[in-house]
Amino acid sequence: MMRTSAKTKGSKERGMALLLTLFALLLLSGIGLFMVLSSNTETRIDANYGSSLHAYYGARSGLEEVRDRISYASPAVTGGQVGGLADLLPPDVAGNANSRVGVLYILNPANGETVDPTDLSNPYFDDDLCHAYDSGTPKGIKCTSVPATPNWVATQPSQVPSTGRPLGYKWVRINMKTNRIADPYFVDLTGTSAPVDTRVCWDGQAEQLLPAGGSSTCDANGMQTVYMLTAMATTSNGTGVNGARKLLQSEIVAPSIRPAGALTAASMNLASVTTPNAGIPPVAIDGRVHNLDGSLLLDPITHQPTSKNGCSSIASVATNSGTAQIEQMLDTLRMNIVNTANASCNPDGTPVSTCTPGLWWVRGTNASTRFVTTSSGSTSGGSGTSGGSGGSHDGGTSGGSSGPDGGSMNGTLVGSGGGSMNGTLVGTSTSTSPCDPTNPSCYTNLNLAAPELLATAATTGVNVPTVTVPTNAPAPFVGNSGNQADATIYQPPQTQTVANEVAAVNNLVTAVHGMGNYFAVSAAMLGAGTNNYGTQSAPAVVVTDTTLTLQNGASLSGYGILVVPTALEINSGATLSWNGIVLVNSATGHVTVTSGAKGYINGALLLAPGAVFNFSIASAAPSFQILYSCDAIDLPFKGLPFRVVSTAETSY
Repeated sequence: MMRTSAKTKGSKERGMALLLTLFALLLLSGIGLFMVLSSNTETRIDANYGSSLHAYYGARSGLEEVRDRISYASPAVTGGQVGGLADLLPPDVAGNANSRVGVLYILNPANGETVDPTDLSNPYFDDDLCHAYDSGTPKGIKCTSVPATPNWVATQPSQVPSTGRPLGYKWVRINMKTNRIADPYFVDLTGTSAPVDTRVCWDGQAEQLLPAGGSSTCDANGMQTVYMLTAMATTSNGTGVNGARKLLQSEIVAPSIRPAGALTAASMNLASVTTPNAGIPPVAIDGRVHNLDGSLLLDPITHQPTSKNGCSSIASVATNSGTAQIEQMLDTLRMNIVNTANASCNPDGTPVSTCTPGLWWVRGTNASTRFVTTSSGSTSGGSGTSGGSGGSHDGGTSGGSSGPDGGSMNGTLVGSGGGSMNGTLVGTSTSTSPCDPTNPSCYTNLNLAAPELLATAATTGVNVPTVTVPTNAPAPFVGNSGNQADATIYQPPQTQTVANEVAAVNNLVTAVHGMGNYFAVSAAMLGAGTNNYGTQSAPAVVVTDTTLTLQNGASLSGYGILVVPTALEINSGATLSWNGIVLVNSATGHVTVTSGAKGYINGALLLAPGAVFNFSIASAAPSFQILYSCDAIDLPFKGLPFRVVSTAETSY
């Protein structure tokens, strides 16, 4: 029995080893299969990551290439370089129905490949563009259309490096940033949502919307245009599938500034306007666009003053506050010119005293004067005598009226900006009853932008003499129309705009401190003798230590930035010839241009908040000019790339 039982037990256990072996093999196979699958997954993840990274840096390479090329002009412009884009940037907002370019594409196809971001059937179609104009496509939805307006797009090839492999992007789109693109949207100055296609501008430190009712460009309103760069790169090799795709965007802006006026101040206070002789100022402030050599930029076909890409004409005078006082000052100048003309010229142009062609043009050739300074049009004084023993006008309180032969009005005119204007006005009549400004004959309607004021010759004509004006001659105040009651003045809607521009200049000065192009020079040295700093190719930054007074016979010239910490005074017989930016960097500073001062500022004159601009008036034509020139302003910023305001990744 015992033998039989043992045999039975042994037979029941037969085959267990095989099962265990098979199970172990199955387990090992499962583990191996899992490891293989895991390894393949890791390989795919790594490949996808590498592909995504390749596309990402391909798009980044496109952004950087185009950002570099925007900083210089194409060969079509004198001094331009191969691949330059500065003069080819889109001049309008994408989708605007005016047949102007709103989008510029930089294309970078591989050999034998067609890259067309405007063709829906192309694997590189731009499915993000529709969110930049009024297409009706909601955000977050791929675009399937392009603007229907003609001539909305332009293209340029990539600038392929002379050595190394081509960059990996397919195209880069350049278009202006608008409120439609901004998210969250900007609001206007009333605190309400602004129109979605309003352009976004840069004032040197911050973005703001193009002012309502202003010019259609940022640069004509004292700011830079903000551009959007959108780069697309893919690793799909033209198939549009099985590859990574990256869409990167950057907001960029030029490193330079665009002042709001040829003479710009954060809080202007014009003072000490003296009038020893005739009333036409010896200073011409010209906000039209000038070349680096000081010549007026002219259209090559019409030969008329024009603008260039990123540089439009601006107002002659700009301020962040206190425009009522400046308007009063300009009206005072008009009154002075009219009074002087009426007292100096006969209808036939023969002089009562000194009668220049410009004064005769103001006087007119009719028996009655062309302009009057009183409601009645009288040119005789009230209680004064022909000797000019008139009364006075102080702080707005009426006094006596002066006689016709050189009477005077002395006093202080206080404007809303809080500053004061003291001076002596010489003319035929200063009645306390002003003329009606709605009457064309009222002196307030004298156009200070008329080049006839600086005429060199005149002959008798109907109503006014026929005068000779040099081609494209300046005027006392000329430029783009401002936005105030007096069109000579432009006031930026944002109060910090001018201060931000001053800060941008100071930031550059700080950045180059101690470098080879930085010069700290004593005012005593600059104020005497002949001094020159910088060149067109190597502009300088010159900083003085105190008030800079250019004495008779002194000459200071140069290219770049001239910083005066307190005040700048240009005396009779002195010459300042500066191409670039002149900055008076003190709230208690001033600029005084004396009759007989010579030279120019070709670029812009910036005054820190509170600084004062003074000039005297003489019978001679203007011998000192303040000319607006973007080329001159940009000189010290030339070595800096376009600034990146922000960068984001978008994908559809």
